[in-house]
Amino acid sequence: MSRPISRKHLLRLAGAAGGGLALGAAGYTRLDGGSSASAESAVEPFHGTYQAGIVTPQPKYLRFGSLDVTATGKAGLRDLMRSLTATAADLTAGKAGGETFDPARLTITFGLGASVFDSRFGIAAHRPPALVDMPRFPHDRLEPGLTGGDIGVQCTATSHEVVDRALHAVVAAADGAAALRWSQYGFVRDPLPGEKGETPRNIVGFKDGTNNLKVDDTAKMRSNVWVNAGDGPGWMTNGTYMVTRKLTVFVSNFLTEPLDVQQYAFGRYKVSGAPFGQKSEFAPVIASNEPPDCHIMVANPRTPGSEAERILRRSYTFTDGYDAQISNPTGGLFFIAFNRDPRRQFIPIQRRLATHDRFMVEYPVPRGSAMYAVPPGTRPGGYVGESILA
Repeated sequence: MSRPISRKHLLRLAGAAGGGLALGAAGYTRLDGGSSASAESAVEPFHGTYQAGIVTPQPKYLRFGSLDVTATGKAGLRDLMRSLTATAADLTAGKAGGETFDPARLTITFGLGASVFDSRFGIAAHRPPALVDMPRFPHDRLEPGLTGGDIGVQCTATSHEVVDRALHAVVAAADGAAALRWSQYGFVRDPLPGEKGETPRNIVGFKDGTNNLKVDDTAKMRSNVWVNAGDGPGWMTNGTYMVTRKLTVFVSNFLTEPLDVQQYAFGRYKVSGAPFGQKSEFAPVIASNEPPDCHIMVANPRTPGSEAERILRRSYTFTDGYDAQISNPTGGLFFIAFNRDPRRQFIPIQRRLATHDRFMVEYPVPRGSAMYAVPPGTRPGGYVGESILA
């Protein structure tokens, strides 16, 4: 059963929100008041055919958490998902303990890790074939405390305070049935002067996401993101698969390289974001102009079959401070991608990146990795995972 969370309890749980609050008040939204911008005060619907937070417009702030389930049996997992769903539906509607607050376009998305399909919950036979164990890629230095988990929880909003408090509230709603394994804070960098509304830049200053799938392209979402009927177990129809990777980037090492070396690594001009030989960011990539080992060509070689591989990225920057052992600022990319089948999309792409991509081989170090089956959305009164646990 879902236990109501009072506003007082919610505030206490989030009293020290960690590194997120240190980033300043650019996205601040008071829980007992409203945002000054009506666009930030809008409510993103929780219920529907698909879970929110996938094709929903990407907001500025992220708090991701991975839970280990301590409940036992199928009934225990079912009760847990009912509780988490009820809490998430209330929070995204701006409700907590009978009071209201500004949810700042909060979305909460749930996924089930491969470990859920072991012998504990009686659903091993229903594990989707596409939910494979993540391969170990070259250069991975994965830490167990940043990897895997039974349930993935993605919280995104236009306020860093709201995403922090949302994850705290979801963990509290587990009420002893699950515990937090790891979490990650992230943000989309503010645009540079004169670039308002343009593609955001990554931690090393390059535009990131120019060639991402367009979420309003329903045909492409159906072919590359959503699980179709007949793809696998019926309970995953209208779901998707979420991959996360925590990449620590040697920022200083990269930024001290000459500009032409930096641009060669990505295959784009740093200022404009245009591919080589072009003047505008969204101009077509001319393969003959690009180095074969640059990032944009290894990720998408523009060959037959490349379109079927493309994934929907919703990644976030993070900063951790300074590591004296390596004399580098620490931070990087918390990579999130949604795809219809990781076996033929994310995994082949990542294998190329880990061995042939000039940037990915030299500068980021993968520290964390996870994959989740994201069930379809739910109706009011239902719960995420009902299609397999009912």
